Amino acid sequence: MSNSRLQQLLMELRRRRVFRVATLYVVSMWPLIQILDILSPALNISNQTMSNVLFYFAAGFPIAVGLAWLYNLTPQGFVKNSDADTQSEGRLIGKKTELALVVLIMSFAIVVFSFQDYWFDIVETNEPAANVALQAEDNVQSIAVLPFVPFSEDKQDEFFADGLAEELLNVLAKVKSLRVAARTSSFEYKGVQRNIQKIGRDLGVDVILEGSVRRNDIDNTVRVTAQLIDVRSGSHIWSETYDRQFSDIFKIQDEITQSVVSELKITLLGDEKQQLLTHETANTDAVVAHARGRAELAKRTASSISQAKGYFQQAIERDANYATAYASLAESNVLLIEYAGAKRDENLKLAQQAVDASLKIDPQLGLAWAAQGLIHYASKGKTDEAKAALVKAIELNPSYAMAYMWYGSLHDEFSETIRLYKKAYQLDPKSSVAGYNLAINLTISGNDEEAVEVFKKMVETDPFYHGSYVVAGMLNIFSGRLDQAIVNYKRSYDLGDVSKSAMTLTELYTDLGMVTEAKQWLSISAENKKSKSFDLIWAEIAILFNAGQMDKAKQLITDIALSKDKEAGAVMSRITANYALNNYAKTIASFEKAKDISKTWKKEMFQERWLMNLIYTAHAYRKLERNEDTDDLLEYIDDTYQEHVKLGYREGPNHWYLKALIEAVSGNKEKVLPGVQIAIEKGWLEPWRLEFEPILADYRALPEFNDLRQSLQTRANILKEQLTFDRRFTVL
Repeated sequence: MSNSRLQQLLMELRRRRVFRVATLYVVSMWPLIQILDILSPALNISNQTMSNVLFYFAAGFPIAVGLAWLYNLTPQGFVKNSDADTQSEGRLIGKKTELALVVLIMSFAIVVFSFQDYWFDIVETNEPAANVALQAEDNVQSIAVLPFVPFSEDKQDEFFADGLAEELLNVLAKVKSLRVAARTSSFEYKGVQRNIQKIGRDLGVDVILEGSVRRNDIDNTVRVTAQLIDVRSGSHIWSETYDRQFSDIFKIQDEITQSVVSELKITLLGDEKQQLLTHETANTDAVVAHARGRAELAKRTASSISQAKGYFQQAIERDANYATAYASLAESNVLLIEYAGAKRDENLKLAQQAVDASLKIDPQLGLAWAAQGLIHYASKGKTDEAKAALVKAIELNPSYAMAYMWYGSLHDEFSETIRLYKKAYQLDPKSSVAGYNLAINLTISGNDEEAVEVFKKMVETDPFYHGSYVVAGMLNIFSGRLDQAIVNYKRSYDLGDVSKSAMTLTELYTDLGMVTEAKQWLSISAENKKSKSFDLIWAEIAILFNAGQMDKAKQLITDIALSKDKEAGAVMSRITANYALNNYAKTIASFEKAKDISKTWKKEMFQERWLMNLIYTAHAYRKLERNEDTDDLLEYIDDTYQEHVKLGYREGPNHWYLKALIEAVSGNKEKVLPGVQIAIEKGWLEPWRLEFEPILADYRALPEFNDLRQSLQTRANILKEQLTFDRRFTVL
């Protein structure tokens, strides 16, 4: 198109006021859409409706432009542009009117944007959230103590302000009728400029205690300002400023505590009043060291827990009668076993010494009883003692989230375990470890939507916490998206979850038939284990099966069968090994032995490896023509399986495959291959097992079996291609 033609077109567009209509359309409609988006919660407008509005906005643009080309709006109505009077005085909507309309709409948009927090406050206050419902259920008031703000650049003042806030938090936590948000969550808002009501709703509390600290080193004075804020209304319930000598800081703490209790109209029970006025330490340096230790302990990494232990030791050096510091030291010693691979016996001994010292000073310290429960939890054969200690911890300090979490891990009822995990997460919604335990168990129970919501909040709080990506990996495994699960577990590995993620990656690559990668991750996993566990040996056997190295695989299986190890895991491994070697009598003998030494074998039944052992034993009975024993065991498997499903355990892809094997052992031949097909549709993906599964030996010659084999291999190939593509795309 020549320049003259282009200029002519532009002039015609201007004459027909197409540019003006297009500009007016966008400038007027877009702010209205933004306003609608802001008010959508108040107006109960769904996301789908908002998507439709955007679609109509986009679709309406070319229509508006087209009509502008064809018609013009005049005092006489719509007329064709060729006949319209295009002079300014002939227009119904002139320049000044258009400008006034634009200014009016933009002003309205600015007002709505300025008050969007107010709108959210109205909406979120009137809608009863889940955590509010839980508060009503508990029939207690709730409070969060935010970190106090230091008015100086001195780091020591910052640590002191944190310590003062934490001491207030710990003291208030002793009041049984007051639920106190955990330090991990409330201190997440340190240095964050955010609407105080929004923080309160995030933490699920009724009121917030916040304040500031200003020290004057010249005359050794301190000014502490504290205020209590109602989350629903945003109004101040109480505020006070204290100008005192620095040595009076603990008296200030007493006065703030008493004022909070008084303003909330809490009736103290028994010796609670005395407990509120009992100072664990009068040494401010000890308070600071302990506060720094709790901050590091919450990060749950090997290095942070080691640093936390050092700070707790410093606190004890400053004050040898600081009971809470001893309890925290005990907790750090136990956690080092899990997160840093510390020597179990040695660290449990150190932890017990610290707990004994803590309880000698204060027998009613909930944190110490929680640490005692954790010690029993980490010890073998002390489940009942662990439960008793944790129950006592919860009675003494009903606001300590970790006590609920540890107790939930020990509970026999799965539904109760999830309830306790939810309670821990409610008390400490910013705790990565509390979120992890809840999300994992929600995934196991099949509540994927809830698990995803917890996962999102975990990543939002700490995008570098490895457990978040384990949750995502598990969700993808249950959905059969092994390629995405590999991405998730690699991320977890990179963030520090070395041993567990490496082992899972070994299994995932094995299932996809990617032998080279599986061997690499098996090597990494082996490097991070102090001894060659049976999990590692079975992983190596699976890789050998994939690689077609049958002789080597058989030798390893024989080694397991001949093992004399009396540990439960070793005995259960001998069930599988003897069965694979067609030693059916020894399979049954190993099963009976495993039942005798494993007190929790019924609870573990739903775990895939133990369920597989039960099926193999039933098949071994069948091979020895002990049909009555076979039927009894199959009946037990079915009853227990149904019981686990009722308790809330999800049926994963592997469970569907095992159900097909049960049909084979039961003699229901017509249901076996359809059962395997269902497992494949549910996401099961282990092509190598179809080749070597002893129970399926009689089905391999069937054409239908070959079809299943090919479809499964095709799906594995697609996932491998997708994984390779994603890797290349990432590099590019």
